Amino acid sequence: MQSTALRRIATTAVALAALGAGALVTAGSASAATGKNGVLESGEMGFFCSSNQAGSVFDLYDGDGDFRDDRFVAGSCQGQPVYGNVSSVWNRDSMTWWVYTDLQAGGMEGSIPAGYVGNMSSTFKNQIIAAYSYKAR
Repeated sequence: MQSTALRRIATTAVALAALGAGALVTAGSASAATGKNGVLESGEMGFFCSSNQAGSVFDLYDGDGDFRDDRFVAGSCQGQPVYGNVSSVWNRDSMTWWVYTDLQAGGMEGSIPAGYVGNMSSTFKNQIIAAYSYKAR
């Protein structure tokens, strides 16, 4: 009788552990950043259409070598192209991002360190067309 009770407790513990592991896996994937959805999440780089991180945000989780086909998806600049409309940034990633004024890492190159929040310099304001979370050239 005691053996049966111990077996039931062990089976219940294994089942609860499996449920707990499943919950952890689900929670991990649900909290992952999702780029290009108009919401700047932890782990992403954000490009704003207005100064001082105002207006719409174009959020990247991975690099993008050509902003010409990208549009702001929410906010005051919704529907407008990203290229030609980046005035400020917020790097919510843990690494430096590199920005470029020409396609596929061409043109002028600039770096945006992890945690940086600010307006673009005159060299890069409304000129960024590509960005990567690694130095591309």
